[in-house]
Amino acid sequence: MIGAKISLKKAEKLKRFILKKNLLDFDYKPINNETHIIFPVKKKFEFEEVEFVKKNFIKKDKNSWIDLLKKSLTKNEFSKLITAHDVVGTIAILEIPEILEKKEELITKTLLKSNKNLKTILKKVGQHKGIFRTQKLKFLAGENTKETIHKENGVKIKVDVEKVYFSARLSSERKRIAKQVKEGEDILVMFSGCGPYTCVLSKNTLARNVFGIEINPLGHKYADENVKLNKLHNVINVNGDVKKVVPKIFHYLVGLKSADKDDEMQKRLVHHPVLMEFHLFDDDLFENKKREKLEKTIQKLQSKGIQVVLHMLFKHNGKNYSLGQKDIKTELQMFKTLGGLCKKYHLKAIIHPTQNIGVAEDEEMLVEHIKLLEPWFDYFYFENVTFGLFTKANNIIRIGKKAGIKNMCIDTCHLFITYQDNAKIENHIKKIRKHFNTYFHLNDHDYKTHSCEIGTGYIDFSKVLPYVNFGVTEVCSKNEKKPKEMVHSYLKIEHSHRKFDRILMPLPKSAEDFLPTALKVVKKGTIIHFYDFLHETEFDKCEEKVKTACDKNNVKYKVLNFVKCGQYSPGKYRVCLDFKITTQKNK
Repeated sequence: MIGAKISLKKAEKLKRFILKKNLLDFDYKPINNETHIIFPVKKKFEFEEVEFVKKNFIKKDKNSWIDLLKKSLTKNEFSKLITAHDVVGTIAILEIPEILEKKEELITKTLLKSNKNLKTILKKVGQHKGIFRTQKLKFLAGENTKETIHKENGVKIKVDVEKVYFSARLSSERKRIAKQVKEGEDILVMFSGCGPYTCVLSKNTLARNVFGIEINPLGHKYADENVKLNKLHNVINVNGDVKKVVPKIFHYLVGLKSADKDDEMQKRLVHHPVLMEFHLFDDDLFENKKREKLEKTIQKLQSKGIQVVLHMLFKHNGKNYSLGQKDIKTELQMFKTLGGLCKKYHLKAIIHPTQNIGVAEDEEMLVEHIKLLEPWFDYFYFENVTFGLFTKANNIIRIGKKAGIKNMCIDTCHLFITYQDNAKIENHIKKIRKHFNTYFHLNDHDYKTHSCEIGTGYIDFSKVLPYVNFGVTEVCSKNEKKPKEMVHSYLKIEHSHRKFDRILMPLPKSAEDFLPTALKVVKKGTIIHFYDFLHETEFDKCEEKVKTACDKNNVKYKVLNFVKCGQYSPGKYRVCLDFKITTQKNK
């Protein structure tokens, strides 16, 4: 068959021409790639820059909405029809020219009839605008809703298409990035919206952690919902302005610890932590009223956007819990209840596998008992203890691999008791992070006080904080109703910098304004994906923006790739420059 090949920038002009001249062969589908489109045509004709090629085109479904409309619209009306449209989940978003507004009902009913997967038709009535980059949409037909669940790259993305920015067209771009991610990367996604990048990267890579920052509160809410919807466990979402969040990143990664007691909890909430870890006591799990109170607390904090982590009970009826002994009936009852809460509310829980109870530990028995907790391995984080088998890195890795553990809680005070050497503490953390997802209990040790205020003991936190992804300042205060020591520790680390292995900047317009912020949290080897909207005659400007920011921040870089991620309008594209930090002088 004859095909008319032309660049994408002139595709719309050619399409209108061949429609007007009745040259388009409607029985077959056009062929698209990143740079050109080939239309199936009935014969050759004169048109600037058209190349005629022979192609095997795929035959169309005769009941497609375009074919049906061709029969219902006049030739002039049909030539004005914009057939390209966005599909997000069960919602189609159309552009309808003013000349066809009287035909809206016909167009929408035809589209709904021909595509059984669609339930709602919306119409664009404005451009993306404002700080949230949202777009006004008008309901036309079907179910009157603007919320849907979109599926792509193995994840489900729930979104309100009018109130939260989301582009289904970037599915291939998200897949492209995912293919580049190496095992164990810490990834920062700026302008993360409802979580398409964070969810796709979490689901389809072996990244250690994926951090998302979104300024739109509703977008952030959907992002948290999508983490739960996809049962993801290494995504950390933050609601805020990128320029304000990144310099205080630890405020959003590290929280505070409390009992489920109002007088203790309120003293911590005044500092606006994003995370609260609750240490549980016997009654919290085994008495119905206490457990109901705990559940209400969890729901209340989650409704405020605060993540909740539970810490297991230490003992029940005077007996220490431990998986390193023969009889663990009571332990299993406790873990089953705790695991049920975690699954119900999508929580993490901190587990002590052994507790130095004065009995000999048997490794094989410990491994077999840990395996019984497998239904909750996604939620349970196993904490290193102060004495016994579960202390040193090699033992923990060996036991963890045998048992199939996924997550570890690293307690810095416990590490100091075990090693009493900062280099060995850092080495322990590096080893554990290679094999497991991590969560941290940050606390100091001065040879006298267990879990004392950070900075008052002998732990060098400059060697610890670069590895911290998430956790709490687990510091014992003299008065837990006035937790000065814990809060002082929390505030001390608030402005510490956290470096990332990969940074995504999917804000096409004005992303260059955020490059200096991104460059504050890079290290040698960090890869940045910088997005822009540019006309094809201005592609050089993309690297110019990167070079300007890097020069001002004393950073050297190497360009890895430049790709077009989609066409925005004739000749104008969404583009991405991938570049790698080669030296970082601005410590």
